[in-house]
Amino acid sequence: MTTELSKAQQELADNRAEIAELQGLIDGLEEKVRNGEEAEEAQQLGEQYGLKRLAELRQEAAERKLAKAEAAEAARRRGEAEDAARADLGAASDEVIADRFVAAMAALDALAGVCVQRETAVRTHLKAFVELGMPNVVANENPQFIIRVDATKFEVGERKAQDLVSRVINRVYAVRGLSGAPRIGIGSSPVERLVAARVGVGEQEAREQADTSGFAELLVSAARQVEEAGR
Repeated sequence: MTTELSKAQQELADNRAEIAELQGLIDGLEEKVRNGEEAEEAQQLGEQYGLKRLAELRQEAAERKLAKAEAAEAARRRGEAEDAARADLGAASDEVIADRFVAAMAALDALAGVCVQRETAVRTHLKAFVELGMPNVVANENPQFIIRVDATKFEVGERKAQDLVSRVINRVYAVRGLSGAPRIGIGSSPVERLVAARVGVGEQEAREQADTSGFAELLVSAARQVEEAGR
């Protein structure tokens, strides 16, 4: 509430109190006149009528002043509401969303690209190891095609792009409380457990929490930290 509006309200309240007081005096004088006390009381009554009329005119002026102050206050509040909306909507404008959309597309494309790169590399080197009769070949028949390099196993189809992209969307949806998240099955992926380890969550704990919203929040928080560090 502005000072102008507050003053206008107080002025009107004072005028109304003055009129009420004058009306009380008038009522008393009128009663005396009714009782036959006409001379002095009649003169005073005329004076009080005049004072009351002046007070009523001042009240009308105060009411007009208050109406203007209320209109100005309403206009100010509407302006503030519009400014607040402009700021909030500007921070989430189509241009901002488009920038984020492009960034997300680029990030998911890069994720899909490295997954495809890994798949191609596993298949290529599996074929080479088989042809060379190397002990690095762990399995070379359906349903598994696995090689070992430096004690690490690499399996065809173990890091599918569509699975990891779906997991990213699912985890973000879970944190944001959005519906329609893609299904990702039960449990975490090795990649998710690696991300969890980077923020101090052990593998066993990550496995136990994999299907909770808390785990999704942990992953998204880790992603946000990386983004903030890169700015």
